[in-house]
Amino acid sequence: MSEVSASEISRLAGVTRATVSNWRRRYDDFPGAVAGTDTRPLFDLRQVQEWLSEHGIQVSESPATDLRTLLRSREPGAVTEVMRAIRRTDYGWEVSDPDATDAEFAAQVAKAVTRTVETEGARIAFDTLAERAMDGIAVTGVYTTPPEVAALMVALSANRSGAHVLDPACGSGSLLLAAAEGGASEVSGQDLVPVQVERARLLLASEPAVTAVIRQGDSLLADAFEGRRYDAVLCNPPYGQRDWGSGELALDSRWDYGLPPRGEPELAWVQHAIAHLKPGADAVLLLPPAVATRAGGRKIRANLARTGALRAVIGLPPGVAQPWHVGLQIWIVRRPEHGVAVPDALLFVDATALPDVVREERMDWDRFGDNVVQLWRGFDGGDVERAEVSGVAAVIRVVDVLDDEVDLTPARYVRSSLDGGAISGQLGAALDTLAAAASALTTMAAGITGWSETAGVPWRFVAVADLASHGQLEWIRALPASAYRPTAGDTRPVLTAPDVATGAPASAAVESARPSEEVEVRSGDVLIPTVRSDRGGARAARVAGPQDAGALLGPHIHLLRVDSAQLDPWFVAGFLTGSENISATRTSTVRFDLSRLRIPVVALAEQRRYGGVFRQLFLLRTTAGAAFTTAEHVTELMTTGLTAGALAPGDPNAASRP
Repeated sequence: MSEVSASEISRLAGVTRATVSNWRRRYDDFPGAVAGTDTRPLFDLRQVQEWLSEHGIQVSESPATDLRTLLRSREPGAVTEVMRAIRRTDYGWEVSDPDATDAEFAAQVAKAVTRTVETEGARIAFDTLAERAMDGIAVTGVYTTPPEVAALMVALSANRSGAHVLDPACGSGSLLLAAAEGGASEVSGQDLVPVQVERARLLLASEPAVTAVIRQGDSLLADAFEGRRYDAVLCNPPYGQRDWGSGELALDSRWDYGLPPRGEPELAWVQHAIAHLKPGADAVLLLPPAVATRAGGRKIRANLARTGALRAVIGLPPGVAQPWHVGLQIWIVRRPEHGVAVPDALLFVDATALPDVVREERMDWDRFGDNVVQLWRGFDGGDVERAEVSGVAAVIRVVDVLDDEVDLTPARYVRSSLDGGAISGQLGAALDTLAAAASALTTMAAGITGWSETAGVPWRFVAVADLASHGQLEWIRALPASAYRPTAGDTRPVLTAPDVATGAPASAAVESARPSEEVEVRSGDVLIPTVRSDRGGARAARVAGPQDAGALLGPHIHLLRVDSAQLDPWFVAGFLTGSENISATRTSTVRFDLSRLRIPVVALAEQRRYGGVFRQLFLLRTTAGAAFTTAEHVTELMTTGLTAGALAPGDPNAASRP
């Protein structure tokens, strides 16, 4: 019998863990736990799959799912042994020492890993292994660096072809993999957790062009690479360590900028990174924002700035990396070169203020990364005009940082250097956009006329599942994101769930959206995201137009391709989002069962009358949404300008703004 946890059920069904908990409470027929504990119950996989099928919930079938199920059949320790035993060969992944572990189980895992790497990528395969191997291991303050953040840190480090790179707290190996993908020829890493060491080793073994040396141990207390210097150091150190060895290391030679207090472990990692740099080389670290302000680290921060070792501090938006609720910072530090003048300025970037990089809560990482890297390169190259952007980036003299606090929070300096003229121009443009949006909304609302009261229409309804089975429409089911790797030069846009909800054109790229299948959208397709679009339970649906044709269907979107000789697409979209369908078919707090959605059976001419109104209502809602978003932008701009001293209140008696 194969057992799965609630978290694994959520992955199978493509829902959240909270949804699985709701199913267990609301449905008497949900399979009972067969093992585990009250807090970590385990369920029979076959029973769960049958229940999901009976309730019309599509199960994600993939090699990673098979691998996860196989690993569940053994204790975490056995999985760790297998991780140590498998190696990459020309034929995939094989067991190098069958006598060192359960040979049959190890061979099965090696085959499952090979399939997963081929179809879903090495990262998913080895993350799956590590998740099971670390089950029950208490590790706090250690977070995986997302690939997008890792790529940005590599770009900021000026990683070049043939470079030797170190990550002294390598964890899963994300930063070293990004360095290898960026051209590094040799990467070295160290981590305290044995499972993480094996995870990083396996991940980097998937990149045969790079030489990887991964060691186990505490880098601060037992440096495996003592005395060696590198072309670049990348690090996302553990946060909040209280037992990092401050007492044992009080006289350590690495503390060139001051002895880190017990409560400042991150500043120990910063100095450890500098100690491993060649003169003139850079280290890029991902740090919590408290490092920039804590009183205990004031002296070290001052010395880093005064000597030119600290070159830039970049504030990131919350949600780009764990812990998700915190806006982390990227610090760029450089080992000073003998005989080179000490720089007299620092670069501060408040990346939360970068324009046009977040759309419907989804980061446009290509644009975001390009903007940040260009600001850094402009500053590093001595081009101050290129490095300074009002409200986003500021070049500040070191002497202006060395006050009683030595607060290195980027927003503090970016706000103080706001250009009143620039923000005034932005505000004027935003108000013009708001006026146009308001005018469009008024016109749109005035156009919704021509309804009449009825005593009720005795409709006969038909479900989506029945329409699909009789050929009146084709139902292309929503799929989760995958490890899909596009072919070189594939620049096709991808239509995302937020695009559907807002009426926007396709905003994503194949690489970032990772669709599970290549489904090209056609004009007239009915598109329905799998999740509700607001707290009231409403769902968005719209009909693809000519501007959407040719885009790929993104993850988590159902597509209904109707027979236009029998069904009007806007009629279908409108009724599928009606209140009756919402209340009757919701299966959890966020998802719904599309197969049970119903539309009335009426003549095509009548469908088109309804469809025309539904289209107007959709445009009304999206226009109102655009106006609201613009109003929020106007409010934020004016508040920022007033509170930063870049704008002053105008004459209340003035007839209009200038």
